[in-house]
Amino acid sequence: MTDSYDVICIGGAAIGAAVAYYLTENPDFDGTVGVIEPDPSYDLAQTSRAQNSIREQFSHPVNIAISQYGLDFIDNFVENVQVEGQAPELNYRGTGYLFLARDDNDLENFEKQMKIQHECGAMTRMLTPAQVAEEFPYMDSTQLAGARMGSMREGSFDGWAFFQGYRQRAIHNGAEYITDRVVDVDVADGRVTGVVLESGRRISAGHVVNTAGPRAKQIAEMVGLDLPVEPRARTSFVFDCRTKIEHNVPLTITPEGVHFRREQHHYMTGGVPDPDETIAYDDWEIRHDEFEEQIWPTVAKYVPVFDQIGKVTSWGGQYAYNTLDHNLIIGADADLPNFLFANGFSGHGLQQGPAVGRAVSELITYGEFRTIDMSVLSYDRIRNNQPVHELVVI
Repeated sequence: MTDSYDVICIGGAAIGAAVAYYLTENPDFDGTVGVIEPDPSYDLAQTSRAQNSIREQFSHPVNIAISQYGLDFIDNFVENVQVEGQAPELNYRGTGYLFLARDDNDLENFEKQMKIQHECGAMTRMLTPAQVAEEFPYMDSTQLAGARMGSMREGSFDGWAFFQGYRQRAIHNGAEYITDRVVDVDVADGRVTGVVLESGRRISAGHVVNTAGPRAKQIAEMVGLDLPVEPRARTSFVFDCRTKIEHNVPLTITPEGVHFRREQHHYMTGGVPDPDETIAYDDWEIRHDEFEEQIWPTVAKYVPVFDQIGKVTSWGGQYAYNTLDHNLIIGADADLPNFLFANGFSGHGLQQGPAVGRAVSELITYGEFRTIDMSVLSYDRIRNNQPVHELVVI
């Protein structure tokens, strides 16, 4: 039994798997990788409960670059993750994202964001109400001041297949998964030296990466660091509509914060609870009242045929929510250089996983970012209370 790894990831879902994948893919990294995950079924991991979409429409250039890297990874998914010629079926569906504007203030913000998006190479465009009605005739465009539409590169995919692609390739490359729970992290002389497991086993490490999702704050506290990440409830609903819509139904974001998209022969939707508060780590409750009180009235407002819909299924989920600025936190604190964060994705973990996995592997291997400079999202801003706000959060 191995009692030492060059790198240990605490949490084996999407981000832990991405870090393990990129480390073991990097020819300049010749170390060992251990991934510690208490639930090998991943039933209570947000990775298996996400809505699995990706977009370019962010407000900060670094987030746009991160997702564009993810889109490129998806374009080459089979080649990237295949093991002996086999890869999970990703079933990518390019539909675009459609952001709806209710007034001139929304339009002004959309246009400011679009300028940044265009500077970063994103293909977004503004639509008038008349153009919305022409492209999406099922929509009641009289409710709108306009909209912003992304390219058909944006879309949705099988998130479980995405995660399994990383995981299987990383294991094939030599990463080892350990079914256990980290209960403490050893620190000596300004460095982490290893982890203590619930089973009583102690494993030494050259680097430790916090990839614990909504529980990331608990792991940070083990080394005496604060992390403004907490679990927030997000319930996903799938519904059927009596009237068939023949046109493209992109992932549509309403001004009320409710979003919906086509999901095969049904529709997937969700929203932001009111109030949106921290929940217990083991709270995966389905908030059924959200559908009746918040979601149904909103989707029917913009899509009249949605006044006759029926709920098909639903499930509870959690966002690992960064309360400082809704942006991911990556890298190490200066006082603990071999303990790295990859946390606080605020609902964007799957789509940002490829770029973040690569970035963490670069920090460990080279001591710097090489592919995308994510230093603006480093832990320093947490310590100094200097938020870097992302304005397009769903």
